Amino acid sequence: MWPGQWEGKIYIDGKQVDIRNCQQAIAQGIAMVPEDRKRDGIVPVMAVGKNITLAALNKFTGGISQLDDAAEQKCILESIQQLKVKTSSPDLAIGRLSGGNQQKAILARCLLLNPRILILDEPTRGIDIGAKYEIYKLINQLVQQGIAVIVISSELPEVLGLSDRVLVMHEGKLKANLINHNLTQEQVMEAALRSEHHVEKQSV
Repeated sequence: MWPGQWEGKIYIDGKQVDIRNCQQAIAQGIAMVPEDRKRDGIVPVMAVGKNITLAALNKFTGGISQLDDAAEQKCILESIQQLKVKTSSPDLAIGRLSGGNQQKAILARCLLLNPRILILDEPTRGIDIGAKYEIYKLINQLVQQGIAVIVISSELPEVLGLSDRVLVMHEGKLKANLINHNLTQEQVMEAALRSEHHVEKQSV
C-alpha cells in the first residue's frame, strides 16, 4: 500500500462514510487481506482455528461475555472445509502451514465478517499454483454472491483475469481507469508509462 499522504472520500451505496480505523471499516462491511500475511495477517504461534475466528469473536459470546466454545469450533470446522484449508488439526499453529493455506485461513476470517466489500492486497503472492486456482475460484464465487472485490496486484495476468475494471496507480496517484473489455497487458503498461499528471478514462 502507498505509505504517503492520502486524501479523498469514500462512498458506499451512494452514501459518504467516515472510516478512520479497522473497527469502523468492519462496521461498514469492509474486510481486507493484507499484502504481508506473516506480519499483518496472522498470529503465527496461534492455532489455525483461533486465527480464523479472531476478528469475529462477538459471534460466539453470550450474554455474560463468555465464549461459546462449541459454536466457535463448529464455525472453525465449517470454515476450514469451505476454504479447503489443509491442516492436520485446527489446533496446529498457523505458522506451520504453507503460504497458500495461511492465505485461505485469512480469507476464511474475512468471510466470517460477512463483508460487502473485500479488499485483497497481493492475494496470491508466494503461494503455489493449486492454491492460486482455489483462491481465483473463490473470488469469482464471491462476486457472483454480490460481494464487491477489490484486487491489488502487481501481476498483470492476475489483474486481467479477475477484474472488470483496472485502475493503474503510481506513487499514490491514479494514472488510468480502464474498463476490461478484452484489455491487454500492453494497454495497461502503456497507461502506466504515461505522464503521472494524465488520467486515462474509458466510458462504461
